[in-house]
Amino acid sequence: METSSFSEIQHTFPDAELLPVEGSTCNCYRVHHYGKLHFLKRLKPEFRTDPRYVASLQKEFEIGYRLEHPHLVRYVSKGEDYLMTEYVDGETLSQFVVSHPDYFKSKKNTNLFLSQLLDVLGYLHSHQVVHLDLKPDNILITRIGNDVKLTDLGYCYTDTYTDTMGRTDKYAAPEQLQGSQVDARTDIYAIGKILETLPCPTIYNKVIARCTAPDPSKRYQTADEILYDINHQKRYYRYVALFVVVVAVLAVCIALLTHQQDATPVTQESPTDSIVHTHKDPLALPEKNQDVKPHNTIPQDQRPAPMISLTESQRHEIRHYALRVIRPVYERMIVPVVKRINGGEYNEKIMYVRDSLDKVFVAANEEVRAVFRKDAIENRYPHVSPLEVSNEENNAIGDVMYYYDQLIMHHQDSGIKIPPNPFEE
Repeated sequence: METSSFSEIQHTFPDAELLPVEGSTCNCYRVHHYGKLHFLKRLKPEFRTDPRYVASLQKEFEIGYRLEHPHLVRYVSKGEDYLMTEYVDGETLSQFVVSHPDYFKSKKNTNLFLSQLLDVLGYLHSHQVVHLDLKPDNILITRIGNDVKLTDLGYCYTDTYTDTMGRTDKYAAPEQLQGSQVDARTDIYAIGKILETLPCPTIYNKVIARCTAPDPSKRYQTADEILYDINHQKRYYRYVALFVVVVAVLAVCIALLTHQQDATPVTQESPTDSIVHTHKDPLALPEKNQDVKPHNTIPQDQRPAPMISLTESQRHEIRHYALRVIRPVYERMIVPVVKRINGGEYNEKIMYVRDSLDKVFVAANEEVRAVFRKDAIENRYPHVSPLEVSNEENNAIGDVMYYYDQLIMHHQDSGIKIPPNPFEE
């Protein structure tokens, strides 16, 4: 890292601290912004004029800024050659395994880790985002609570950004290495490879094997399927333990009864036979019922129509509606705050102005989404997934938040470009 490059960052962030994070294209810093710690990721000098890497940084920010999940690092703002996220006080998964060698030997701890990681992964997939670079160095574990924070969407795939610039071969699925089509199952392969690196109990071996199947059709198809298997596995071992206890108790009872009986031949069904009939394996599949009607007996003309995607004109229509809802709320709640900040109405007494603004954003967005729920415009598109409609609404909110956020950043750093006003489209 050249001293001059570090000095450039210090012009805007005087207390910037270079972090010992190895990145192939970026340098990383811990900075104070409005009295709050943030993580800043900046392209190295040799990549700042390469349009591919500049576009990759823009892509990562635009995608990340619109997403909000407790186990996903929150994106805050972007400059010409850098982006800023919340700062997470913790360690990468790689570091955590070294500093806590016994942590993942506990099924409880491993299940907590997996449930949080799979929850955020399922959230990404539900928003048409495939991460494509899941690895221990992109998973942070917080110092308080050992919670998961997933980071780095630089290589992700979406229906808008279909070009992916890189991968980590050790965790990449065969189809990713071959340059073939990728989807949610590509991330699921990486989950299995990550589990392989952890000192977790052998009960996860079947999960690992299914995650890392070379054929995507043989893997888990969704993150929820993995969660179901893990929870089912816990129930399975409880059932087995209970079954063993029941059998042991019955064996003792039978032994006592047999000891008390005389030598008279038994003419009724023996106790052991009754066990076979009344204490079947609770995990066994039910016997096939010949009277059960076959699946899909609904007449063809009564089945619901298949889901279709929104057309471009419908997307434009939904965005126009969303902006019409957002505008009066933001003009009433956000614009006055932005004007006060840009007018210089802040000092050391208001060092946490950014936190206050974030709270106003949250309150404004809650009001906007309440209108969305009340209007329920997804009902106007009966053959389109409601998630698609919701995504268009959320994209509009994200664009408006980004616009006002950059207005504030531009006031602090005139080199930051202000995006087009979404209300003037």
